[in-house]
Amino acid sequence: MNKKQQQSEDTKQRILDVACDLFAKKGYNAASLEEMAAASLCSKANIYYHFRSKEDLFLHISEIYEKEWYENWEKHKSSFASVADQLFGVIEFSIKHGLAHPLYKAACEFMADNAEVSGSVKVAIAAKIKKNRLFYERLFEEGIASGEFRPGNAKQYGIILEGMLRGIGETTSGMNPLDALELYRAAIHVLLHGMAEDR
Repeated sequence: MNKKQQQSEDTKQRILDVACDLFAKKGYNAASLEEMAAASLCSKANIYYHFRSKEDLFLHISEIYEKEWYENWEKHKSSFASVADQLFGVIEFSIKHGLAHPLYKAACEFMADNAEVSGSVKVAIAAKIKKNRLFYERLFEEGIASGEFRPGNAKQYGIILEGMLRGIGETTSGMNPLDALELYRAAIHVLLHGMAEDR
């Protein structure tokens, strides 16, 4: 990498660092590209050189965070004795590394603002949702293969769990994390064990 390329990478990283800080402090909507340009000591045009839009910048940041989440989960998941325990563990891990994350508020605003848009942002959001579904699907496949769960459609289970958790996430927005955690745990329990009395 030559000097010019290194300077460009340094500028990009500075923009990302400043953007993370502003999104965390002010939320997605209130953080402006003008503020980011001033704080990162570069022009707004320089931001657009590295990122197509504010949405693109936030997606880039969320991809970095998502990668860290999956890496941390891979280190953490071996501490669970069963797939069912992993499902409950994912919830607790997500509360700790999701709801408590400084960018959580900004992420909620971003999703609410961009849920119905077309183009690359919609494609990126759909890809994230699909990645979550596949993650849950693999957990169910593992549970079925080990005999822990009875045979069934792991793909459907993954879709059900992803949709359920996303819905609870929207419903518990602004709720105390511990109260939210109890709702998530109850949802997993109902999914695994049902509500109806055996007859």
